[in-house]
Amino acid sequence: MKKTNIVTGVLSILFYLVFLFLYLQDVINEFIFLFILLISLIILVIIFLVFRKKRVTKRKIAIATFIIFLLFCYELPLIGYYTSPSHFVYAYIEPTVVLEGSEIYSIGVNKLTLENEKSKQAVKELLTKQHVDVLSVFEVNKKNIYGSKNRQILKWLHLQKDHSPEEMKENLSLYLGHEDEWLTTFLSRDIGGDSAGLSLALSGRFKQGDFQNQLPIAVTGAINGNGDVFSVGNMKEKIQITEKSGIPFMIIPSENAEEVTVIQKELKANVEIFDVSHVDEAVQLIHNLNEKR
Repeated sequence: MKKTNIVTGVLSILFYLVFLFLYLQDVINEFIFLFILLISLIILVIIFLVFRKKRVTKRKIAIATFIIFLLFCYELPLIGYYTSPSHFVYAYIEPTVVLEGSEIYSIGVNKLTLENEKSKQAVKELLTKQHVDVLSVFEVNKKNIYGSKNRQILKWLHLQKDHSPEEMKENLSLYLGHEDEWLTTFLSRDIGGDSAGLSLALSGRFKQGDFQNQLPIAVTGAINGNGDVFSVGNMKEKIQITEKSGIPFMIIPSENAEEVTVIQKELKANVEIFDVSHVDEAVQLIHNLNEKR
């Protein structure tokens, strides 16, 4: 009996995986994918009612119905992604000195979305005419959409952290012990994510007089309330921005170090990059760089 139940479960999942594969390969769209799951669910319910007096058959149909129902619910949010853009673009944005005189530059990336564009080249040509400094262009495909949907579900279930400006603000307040006017002003801007955390923490330490700095330094990295530094995204674009803006030094999270080594070789960027795992390491690093100056 138990073996039969396992076989039923495996066959139900294989049935689902076949159509998921077709969706990810762009053979069917999200509506057809969900319609197939819904029709399968309805058919299974009907079969269950027909064979409800046959115990063994009823059990197998019930298992298959339950599995398909769960999978249908899991995939249902795909409907919200059917109007996804055709491309998204990362463009240059001027690095920002958070605190005047600190020479600590926060590195952000300008993310744009475009709809109904046929190719990456068409996107580049369009944005070039609009005087946008394009760093990279990505075509949105079914795998991107599916990954975005999965991440959203994990956030709803609180199984994945939402790297928000609110979380960054809370961590900075814990780490610095207070929130000055300069920090409040910066955080009032439209900021995406928490990658400015390290630059803001260093600016706060500079304000407190913990170190002096005369060198332009680009900084990116997320922090927690203890000052530990965590990885961030868009490292390729951030290195490009640092080089384009003429900043000679860059501080990144140690968690991004391996990735950045590959990127720097690819770009042949003329930027000296250092990685840290704690704000204290970054403070000491800046102190050492200024001593060598």
